Amino acid sequence: MNIDVIFSANEVTKEKVQGKIVVVIDVLRATSVMLTAMKNKAKEIRPFKEVDELISYTKDMKGILRCGERKGVRIDGFDLGNSPQEYTEEKVQGKIICMTTSNGTNALVNSSYGKKILIGSYLNMDALSKKINEIGEDLVIVCAGTDGEFSLDDSLCAGEIIKRLNYRTLSDSARAMYMIASTPGTLKDKLKATRHYNFLKELGETKDLEICFSIDSQNIILEYKDGVIRK
Repeated sequence: MNIDVIFSANEVTKEKVQGKIVVVIDVLRATSVMLTAMKNKAKEIRPFKEVDELISYTKDMKGILRCGERKGVRIDGFDLGNSPQEYTEEKVQGKIICMTTSNGTNALVNSSYGKKILIGSYLNMDALSKKINEIGEDLVIVCAGTDGEFSLDDSLCAGEIIKRLNYRTLSDSARAMYMIASTPGTLKDKLKATRHYNFLKELGETKDLEICFSIDSQNIILEYKDGVIRK
């Protein structure tokens, strides 16, 4: 297994992912929310890059929830935002989640040319790593990043996943993330000074940070295929 890491949604191209297993990561908070929603029995998730696209798609649909954020805040008129605390079983069970976020849904849609596209976060690293090792094919880890830029919260998660894999070769970006993940310290120690971590703290979302950094708290594998995320 050869492993590469891409550092933002904007860097994803067809050539980089085609024919490879792809793991998309947006720790804070889209992929953590997706895992939480599906754990709480949502029917499926449909990601969109643009707000207008989602609104047009869902205009005449029933049994759906319009979900998402811009600049960390729930989109006006939407049912739910981008906090895992909102996605309770009471709210999402049996529902189709139509979602757009600033970074994570872009990373997913941009990765559509991958051979098999899986959803990753700190929440499901153990289950995900076992699945990747079982498949045993070349892997690209796509970090959503923040507004087209490198984000350590996603990239550190990539490194933690790589530590658990039976790889043959690592690209320089993958090796760098492996090395960072291998340094001593807790997730909070490594991330507490980062931009996105402190942005969510300023929004008062400290509970979200705690949830999103709950390592291996879920045993779920989600796949994005034909525009839909399902178990």
